Amino acid sequence: YPSPPITCNSMHMMNHRTAPFISGVIACFLAAFIGGIDASVPSPSPTPAVVPTTSSQRTSAAFYPQGRDRPHDYRILNEEVQYSGWRKVIRRRVSSPIRHPHTNDIITPIQQKVIDFDIIDQTHTTGGAVIIFAWNSTSKTATIIREYMPGPHRVLSGLAAGIVEDGKHSTMEGVGEPDSLVAARYELEEECHLAGGAWYRLTEEGVSVPMDKYVVTEITPYLVIDPQHVPDPRPLDDEEDIEIVTGVSVEEISQMIREGDFNLVGGWGALLALEKLRELGEIT
Repeated sequence: YPSPPITCNSMHMMNHRTAPFISGVIACFLAAFIGGIDASVPSPSPTPAVVPTTSSQRTSAAFYPQGRDRPHDYRILNEEVQYSGWRKVIRRRVSSPIRHPHTNDIITPIQQKVIDFDIIDQTHTTGGAVIIFAWNSTSKTATIIREYMPGPHRVLSGLAAGIVEDGKHSTMEGVGEPDSLVAARYELEEECHLAGGAWYRLTEEGVSVPMDKYVVTEITPYLVIDPQHVPDPRPLDDEEDIEIVTGVSVEEISQMIREGDFNLVGGWGALLALEKLRELGEIT
């Protein structure tokens, strides 16, 4: 479960022939949901106090008796880039043993089946992506965004989010800060005009979550409590058109998720944040 707070200073396969159509749609709009991140440094903000956490640790042995990365028999044979633009599509050929359809037992270890998958990745080297839920402890409300999402071709609500770009978000301001936290702080300032606050990683330390079955990018979610307004924030990227929405209640966020006004990643990040806020006693 979530790690202690961090104090800061300032998207299924598109063309897999056996995959359901709906997963391709999900992968496309989830990949489109993530934007790039600028390399410029965010405005400084006061250093907040460290907020203690009472998160209880639960053993993962029952869930992962062989470790989080479960052993498997799939082997990558070849990878070729089929398309490269804002995103790239990689044809990944893998082999696996032939298994019994009912017992899943390997029929013969010698014979292998070969499968082609189309995988979505970023066009540049990344350390994954981040998503940030911003909370005001005084008003008990969140700051979210609304933006055009080209996959679903709709304007939807969501959270500040972006790619962790290697070489841009290496630790520069805080010794020992992970690159994902540096990227999260940049993106929060750019999209929500907020900085500072008390930060909580919403997954176990070092854990990021795959965006989709056929997407390479993995996401690290964060909660930030009481960030401060930045009067002169970093500019948005050219393709971004974002509306900042403040004062959003827990009930409104829950309703937006149920009504499909958040995409999958945004809704997932918001639900994790609300769970953490309950743990901290911020909401009931």
